[in-house]
Amino acid sequence: MNGPLALILAWALPAAPLHGREKVPAQWLGHADAVTCAAYSLDGRLVLTGGRDGLVRLWDPASGGLLASFAQESPVAAVGFSPDGKLAISASDHLSFRAWDTGTGALAYAHPGRDVFVYTARVSPDGRYVLSGGSDRTLRLWDPARNIEAVYWPGHPDYAQAVAFTRDGTKALAGGGHTEIWDVATGRMLVILHAPADVVLAAALSPDARLALTAGPEGDIRLWSAATGTLQAVWKAHLTPVNWLDFSPDGRLAVSAGDDRTVRLWDTASGQVLKTWLGHTNQVRTAVFSPDGRWVLSGGEDKVLRLWDAAAGAAEGRIRRLQSEGKRRGI
Repeated sequence: MNGPLALILAWALPAAPLHGREKVPAQWLGHADAVTCAAYSLDGRLVLTGGRDGLVRLWDPASGGLLASFAQESPVAAVGFSPDGKLAISASDHLSFRAWDTGTGALAYAHPGRDVFVYTARVSPDGRYVLSGGSDRTLRLWDPARNIEAVYWPGHPDYAQAVAFTRDGTKALAGGGHTEIWDVATGRMLVILHAPADVVLAAALSPDARLALTAGPEGDIRLWSAATGTLQAVWKAHLTPVNWLDFSPDGRLAVSAGDDRTVRLWDTASGQVLKTWLGHTNQVRTAVFSPDGRWVLSGGEDKVLRLWDAAAGAAEGRIRRLQSEGKRRGI
């Protein structure tokens, strides 16, 4: 076995278009502790999830099949892919960076952690960077492959507890007691969102970088102009903290996940809740759109991943328990 790969299940990826008309599994079981983060590959053919159990899991979203399970050294804070989907990338809550070949399971790189606790982290859409906010009250942009700090943004007066990238990776957002939007290439701060005193726990930037979403412990979601920093609207639905926000690829929809065990689908133009999805039995930690905008994948404290149909508004298909099916092969 090469590197910290626990298991590969030899299931072939489907040749058909993403999901198509197949029945899609509504529930995937596979983490031994809370699911903390999730990401789709750019072509939508792979899903990567990270958990508090220190495991990174690779899935086939069309079948619900578990393709691989990789070990991090501590709870996983962020996951992502290289643009071609050939590398699965993860960052731990102590900024240990690891990546694996999605085809063979071979370990591509592994770098030890640091003496800092990470409250929030995201992998950039191109897989080149990890943005983190930690206990040292700094915002840092890392090159995980080379294990170096690419940009250091000092002086953040509060702990950054939510970060986000635009889909092209050119801009980044960091939210804590206040929220800032930055130019990734230059490290220049572009705008400050003058939010109320509440801590920002979740944030997202629209694909065209025109809008930003933030949310905090009170459950309200705020829509901002990312260009001017002006508040556009306040959306009310969650009555408990919101843990994750994401825009659809076209920016017309948004999704939120909260401590109230719900996942909510929003119309960004009207601010109306289109769907409220029930099914999780504990706090929901993450919810992300598929690259085609059709599906939302969510996970949380109940250790379960659920796949929702953003068009139909329901969790589609049968419930499939992930078992040790197919041919196992160690890498």
